[in-house]
Parts: sequence; structure tokens; C-alpha cells
Amino acid sequence: MYSSLSKENPSLATEKDRSLFNILRGFEEFMLNPEGIIISSNLEVINITGYEEWEVMGNHIAIFYTPEDRQQEKPKADLKTAKKQGQLLVNDWRVKKRNARFWAKMKITSLTDQDGTHSGFRVVLKDSTHKALYNHRVKRIKDEYLNLFNNAYTGIFKFRMNDLRVLLLNEKAVEILGKDESADISFQEFFVEEGRCTRLIEHLIAHEKVEGFEFQIKTSSREQRWVSIGCRFFAEQGFVEGILIDVSESKKQLLELQKLNHELDQFIYHASHDLRSPLTTILGVVNLIHLDEPSPIIKNYAQLIAERVHHLDGLLKDLVSITYNNKSEPKAELLHVETEVRNILKEFHHQYNTVQAFLTISGEVEFVTDAVRFRTIMRNLVSNALKYHNPAVASFMKVTIQADEKLLSLTIEDNGLGIEQDYLDKIFRMFFRATVQAKGTGLGLFITKAMIDKLGGHIAVSSRPMHGSTFLVELPALDINQ
Repeated sequence: MYSSLSKENPSLATEKDRSLFNILRGFEEFMLNPEGIIISSNLEVINITGYEEWEVMGNHIAIFYTPEDRQQEKPKADLKTAKKQGQLLVNDWRVKKRNARFWAKMKITSLTDQDGTHSGFRVVLKDSTHKALYNHRVKRIKDEYLNLFNNAYTGIFKFRMNDLRVLLLNEKAVEILGKDESADISFQEFFVEEGRCTRLIEHLIAHEKVEGFEFQIKTSSREQRWVSIGCRFFAEQGFVEGILIDVSESKKQLLELQKLNHELDQFIYHASHDLRSPLTTILGVVNLIHLDEPSPIIKNYAQLIAERVHHLDGLLKDLVSITYNNKSEPKAELLHVETEVRNILKEFHHQYNTVQAFLTISGEVEFVTDAVRFRTIMRNLVSNALKYHNPAVASFMKVTIQADEKLLSLTIEDNGLGIEQDYLDKIFRMFFRATVQAKGTGLGLFITKAMIDKLGGHIAVSSRPMHGSTFLVELPALDINQ
């Protein structure tokens, strides 16, 4: 039947082909009379607008237009334009059943009979809401990317991984790097040190991203400039993309600060040694006064002088320790733990012979760490436990060490004067004293924590006033081969 119709009336076959095409594509199709009244549809096949066929039959095509469009007589205007032009394509909001809106693609085609008389319209409706939303999101993402790309404060770059060929630079990147991406250049050409570029590429291959990577860039002038970059390697696409920031000013300030710190450390180190020489002379004079069997008043004065000199000498030693810890990296040495600890305990035995000391060591007796720092840490913690003992009770100090090839755990417990809870988070500050009875410099625990941090360790403390304190230190083993 279809083939016979095709032979008798080709235009009718074409119309049927179009209707079948619309059905297969999931479009809604309506046939209108010349006044725009719906006289047939394909709603039994698909359901974009939510209507049944019997609900739309006899209604004007305006049923699918918004109230605002109907008020402005937009349906009649669209039909008039379609009749005049032969066809009208509209992308606009349309209304489903129960007034639900959707973004529609509507094609209105004017129909004529065999003698050329206008016979009505064909209307094809397509729901393009998802596509419109997708296009909107793509446009928004594109706009956001362009805003980022054209950011006046951040440089954006892109280069090919296999040959480091620069593919893209935004205006800020061109300003920072001093070269345009239109030139045939390699990303490696921006580095003063080629080794830095090699390390960047190796890190990207291993981890596919890098953050805060700084390097000095080549410039045509004598001015030194540094940049910090964060980027990602897209392995499947074969390119690296990221951002760069000019950190020249902050880098210069950092280098200047490091220079000043080095000079200050040098000054403190040499001044401390130079000052200790006259202190030794003063102590020698004090000793001569005691040998002459002075009067009680003179003896008391000499004792006060000796105490202040010892205090100043201790302060100078602490300043030297701070300088040493700041300027020198840890040096791995194999220590015999028990021998080191017992030697330190002997230093204080005669001065604090009323405090009973206990030592327990388990695990490995040898441990790899920095000898100078380990002795300073031990000496400061043992000294505090002994110095602040409680003379009203049978005082004790317990030193417990557990060590293996990876970690050393040190616990020093005492039943001394203890520390107020409000002070526990402050005792590691520089020059802080937790009690008025403290006669030290206020630097001992500050130095202790600084050295533990330098070794990559951890220190914790618990304490109760008049019940004592417990310090726990954990130190990871150093690599003796480095």
C-alpha cells in the first residue's frame, strides 16, 4: 500500500516518511488546520508534553505556549510567520501538561494541497531541556576557564611531555617568563639549573602532579627571578598543564632572612665563646677569695658573684646549643645507649645524691642517632628531674629506655615538684619558667624540643603539682649511610 501511494503521489510518501522519521526520533508531531487547531498527532507513540491524543484534539496549538506568550499572541504570530516563510524554527520555553515548562525545539511547516492552497501546518516538538542545560554548563565552565586563563595574577602554561615543547602560555605567564608560546621553545629553557627541570619531570612521571615546586628562571637581565609552579601530568594525552606564580620578592626576602640568621648565628657563636673567657677569669678570682678565708660578708658576696657567673655561663652554653642546632644537620652515629645514659647520670650524682636514680634499658643497646643532640636532650631532661625534686619526700627519678633498630623511646619519671596544668603547653617556649623556684636560663626545654624536632622525633609531658612529672621522648633512627 505504501509503495502504491508512493507511485501515485510522491509528495504523500514524503510526508509519511517524515512522520515515521519523527516517530523514530521520539518527537511529537501535530497536524493543524489553517486556523491552528490540532486535528491529528502521534501522541500514541511518544509522550513529551504529557497529553493523551484525545486531550489535545480540537485545541489550538497555543496549548503548548506559556501564559506570557499566549497573552502576547505569540502562537498566532508564529503561525503567520510560518505561512509566509513556509517554515519556522523556534527554540523557546514551552508548556507540558500541568504547566511544567521545558526547553523546546519547535518546527512549524506550512502545508499546501495539490492546487497550492494553504491547507494547514505540521508542528514537530522536541524536548531540548537536557541539551540546553548541558550547553549552559559547558558555556559556564568555558567562561570560568577563560576567566582563570586570563587571570592577571596567575600564569598558566602547558607543554608536551615527550619533548617539553611549550604549547600554551597565557599573558601573565608570558610576562613572568619573558617568552611567547608562539616561539618554538622548550619548557626546559626557562630553568637556570637544568637539574631542577629533570627533577620536576621525574616527579611528574612518578606522581603525575607537583605542588609548590620552585626554580630560578633565566632572564635577559641580571635580575634574579623565581617562580613557583603547581601542575599535573595527563599521561593519556601526553601533556603537562599547570599554573605558575612569580615568587621573586618573597624568595629574595627569604634569602636575605637566611643570610641575616646565619650572620646572627655566627655572632652568637663567637660572642658566646669570647664572653666565656672573662667569666672563667672571674670564677678564678672568686676561688682565690675563698682560699683566703674571707669574712662571712665577703664570702657571701663571693658566693653571689659565683652564682651569677655560673648562670651567665649556662646561658652562653645554651645560646651555643641553639646556634649549633640551627646551623648543623643531624649526624648519624652508632651509640651505646646504656654507656651514654650512665655517664650523664654520673655528672649529677654528687650534686643530687639525695635523689635515687633508676635506669631500665630493654631492646637494642646500640642505636643510630646524633650523639651531640642525644646527650643534650638527655642531660636537660635528667637535670630538670633532679633540680626540681621534692625535698619533703624520698625523691626518685626513673629513666626507662626501649630501643630497636628503628625507634628509641625514652621515659623520664620523677616524684618532684611537678608543673601546673596551665603551664604544660608553655614549657617548651623560649625563656619560659614554670615556677619561681627555677634558677635556670629558661632555655633547657626549648633547646630539648628543638633538637628532638630536628631529629624528626616527638616529646610529650604529663605532670601534677607536688606529685611529679613524666616526659616521653621518641626518636627515629637515622640512616648511618647518609
